[in-house]
Amino acid sequence: MHKLLKSLALLMLLALAGCAHKISESGYYWGNYSSTYYAYLENPSKETAEQHFVSLTEIVAVSNEKGLKCPPGVYAEMAYIKQKQGKNDEARDFFNKELELYPGSKPFVEKLFVKGN
Repeated sequence: MHKLLKSLALLMLLALAGCAHKISESGYYWGNYSSTYYAYLENPSKETAEQHFVSLTEIVAVSNEKGLKCPPGVYAEMAYIKQKQGKNDEARDFFNKELELYPGSKPFVEKLFVKGN
């Protein structure tokens, strides 16, 4: 019986680990984007901005690791956060990455970049 419980526990752990990097139906990995973005909107602060930036960074890393295209808008959000922190060179790099992946986003990205300056 003890062996069976251990086996079930291991099986459940493996099943949960498999869900850790769930890919959406659209083929993008979103991580915990919704929760960190909501926290940032509800309580805009340096801390929530940093937590959301970390979440965005994780989305990029996992997407690259899994050979997925980074979701649209992720690099633009990273740029916007860096721009609000006064780190315009970093912001420009992230904006350029967004434009490389999604050239059609140029009008939106340009508005964000102008708005932040």
